[in-house]
Amino acid sequence: MHTCPRCESKEATVVSKSPVEGAWEVYMCPVCIFTWRSIEPETITNPEKYNRAFKVNPADIPLAENVPALPAKYIK
Repeated sequence: MHTCPRCESKEATVVSKSPVEGAWEVYMCPVCIFTWRSIEPETITNPEKYNRAFKVNPADIPLAENVPALPAKYIK
């Protein structure tokens, strides 16, 4: 498991790996649905350096009232 930079959940897992062994991995947090690559800068991958303006409190997620709808052209 990995720590999510956005909500600091310890539940993030590897969801994809580079076809070139060890080049990169993609992680996803099941709590806030944030995804990131292992090759991103520390301002994205390190929870302590992640921009506080974009942090999410996991307790606030169920209270989110305004989730944008998908545009009709994307719904099939």
